Amino acid sequence: MDPNLVNLIVVLLGAVGTFFLLVSAVGILRLPDVLTRMHAAGIAATLGITCLLLATGLHFLAEGQMLRMVALIILFFVTAPIATTTMARAAYRTSRSDQFVLAHDDLAALTRADEPQKPDGPAAAEE
Repeated sequence: MDPNLVNLIVVLLGAVGTFFLLVSAVGILRLPDVLTRMHAAGIAATLGITCLLLATGLHFLAEGQMLRMVALIILFFVTAPIATTTMARAAYRTSRSDQFVLAHDDLAALTRADEPQKPDGPAAAEE
């Protein structure tokens, strides 16, 4: 392939990746609550890092680095959603309940199921 074309693709992928990382950073600073901030960080940052890793792999194609970059992209795609979901659950469980305005709350039933049940009856009154 023509080296000028490869360099153009590397620059374009790098610019697109940098743009999405910038959008992610602005989203983290400007969005109103934790869940929307994590959405911006998860989606835009994943796309930005993917573009930058592809640009790096293409730039160092002669040294055989593309396979390593693809492995890093796969690792990032596997770990980023798990980390984002874990942070969202932690934010949900530790924040005030009036902070989130949710149309449908799937975690409410799970949260109530995790709380220990207090026994009813005369034995509970003695404690």
